[in-house]
Amino acid sequence: MEKVGIVGGGSVGLLLASYLSKSGFHVTIYTKTDEQANKINKMGITLESGMSLTRVRVKSVTFSKIKEFNDDILFLAVKQYNLQEVVSTLQNLQGKVSTVVFMQNGMSHIKYLNKLISKADNVYVGIVEHGALKRTPTDVKHTGIGVLKIGCYFENGNHPIHIWKRLSEVGFLTEVHENWMDIMEKKLVVNGVINPLTAIYKVTNGSLLTNNYYFEAMKLLFEEISSIYNCTEEDWQQIIQICHKTSQNRSSMLKDLEGGRTTEIEAITGVILDKANKLGVHLPYNQFLYTGIKGMELQREEGGL
Repeated sequence: MEKVGIVGGGSVGLLLASYLSKSGFHVTIYTKTDEQANKINKMGITLESGMSLTRVRVKSVTFSKIKEFNDDILFLAVKQYNLQEVVSTLQNLQGKVSTVVFMQNGMSHIKYLNKLISKADNVYVGIVEHGALKRTPTDVKHTGIGVLKIGCYFENGNHPIHIWKRLSEVGFLTEVHENWMDIMEKKLVVNGVINPLTAIYKVTNGSLLTNNYYFEAMKLLFEEISSIYNCTEEDWQQIIQICHKTSQNRSSMLKDLEGGRTTEIEAITGVILDKANKLGVHLPYNQFLYTGIKGMELQREEGGL
């Protein structure tokens, strides 16, 4: 039985661990805290999908305690701002893995892809369009059926096509795309529209569709981003579809603000603004949202929000 590791015990990590376990893989989830690892080892993970509840048994280890690679495939399901520490740790581990998959929002993690080539035969990027809600350290809800899009950044071994196939067979739809940069830019546009707006307005994804004023703001923001990413009507419809499929979701950026955590605004809107600056294009809506979210982060740090 192939061993699959997942670094990160957040909503995406728990969701992915659940479906990989259902697919028949031996799964280990590497958590930030001993507390979560102990709870997962004792209770397993409970997956809520539709009207069904499924409990799966997986192994859990605190990430800081690992000394060598023990998995064939490794998914990195941590936030952008934790990635540097994770990659540095992995670079110093003994051995190597067959495949590493980066699962971050935004595009700031591109600079880390090369750093693990010496530790993996294959390096992929994964774009998660499934909705997930972490209810407790061991419970996760599959809130929106979407697609996991996989793109190959570096390949020096057998393509693990069987993994993507088996995930799809158990209800975690997965697609393989040849152009990894294209799928990342398309997801960046989606995140750049949905995340900052839901965080600023403090609403669910679906509210961007049902509130006419929010919908207009979403369209204006999309059109502005389109000026540097050459977006199409298909891209706009994709955003609408994601808002519809994940209508009850609170975006990761909103949940980070609500939880008093740093957001991924730098990796999303910050990347968009950097590209605009290089092109000499002014994006006032994006600049407003960027400074607004950064201000909210600062106010939380000062205990005022």
